[in-house]
Amino acid sequence: MQIVNIGLGVFNLFIGRSFALFTVYAFVKYLESMEVGAINMSSLGFKFKLILGVIFLDCINYWWHRLVHKVSFLWRFHSIHHTDKLLNVSSALRFHFLEVLMGHLFKFPFLFLLGIPVEALLLYDVIFNTNVYFHHSNIRIYKSLDIFLSKIIVTPYIHRIHHSLKWKETNSNFSSFLIIWDKIFGTFFPQGEISTSKYGIPGYTEDKYQHFSYMIKQPFIENK
Repeated sequence: MQIVNIGLGVFNLFIGRSFALFTVYAFVKYLESMEVGAINMSSLGFKFKLILGVIFLDCINYWWHRLVHKVSFLWRFHSIHHTDKLLNVSSALRFHFLEVLMGHLFKFPFLFLLGIPVEALLLYDVIFNTNVYFHHSNIRIYKSLDIFLSKIIVTPYIHRIHHSLKWKETNSNFSSFLIIWDKIFGTFFPQGEISTSKYGIPGYTEDKYQHFSYMIKQPFIENK
């Protein structure tokens, strides 16, 4: 594990994530009480609403991830996550606090339209965070098991491709939990085709990109 990544995670918890999660949960709870949004207004059973909510939230995260790679302003912040040269479980914490805030703001219109139950939000947070730690880890599981799991969810091998030094590979495998989004929208890069085991971004190899203070100010002073 890298101390700088843990430091960013703690900083995000107090500066970005706590506030964002509070506002998102409060907003979802309000919509639920007012029966606003497609799912809230439907006559579907609770379990079906829960499943739909988790699926929709995962799809929203997929598109947010694609967006931070596509839009240069957002990439300034997200690139901090990709400058990690030693991919491991602590890499899951390596995000700029403003990216965390913007990611939650991005969800608001969809939460309003869809009316996702607060229980689905809670369940998805547990699933999402568990799988993000899992697929950023540097554990090696049996290849046959990895291949089987990667037909359904994002595995460490699949996500390592996304952290490759090659842009073609970096701009693929955007899914956070269910791999189906990459397969549906044509961004899936399969196992066995990865061209490198090195991680990071070309041009971001200097030591300064691994320092906490520089990562906080990096989006405002660089635009690569």
